[in-house]
Amino acid sequence: MPTKEFMNVRETAKHLGVHENTVRNWESSGVLRGFKLPGSGFRRFSREDVERMRREMLGTYAPATELPDHTQTGVSGTVVDDDELL
Repeated sequence: MPTKEFMNVRETAKHLGVHENTVRNWESSGVLRGFKLPGSGFRRFSREDVERMRREMLGTYAPATELPDHTQTGVSGTVVDDDELL
């Protein structure tokens, strides 16, 4: 039997590219299903539900648009401003 993986608020927010409070608000309003751990009140979200939400969010973009890959960290390359001052 497959085991369900759960994500905390920070992981969920990072995966969806939104602020942590947005995830909390979505859970409170029923947009994203989650549950609070007994005793602590910390929230957990099913990885399946988070992936579903991500696919739905992706569907609102243009067909050729892909969400950024969150597995990479940092920025590569250099930004150069070659506009001349007048």
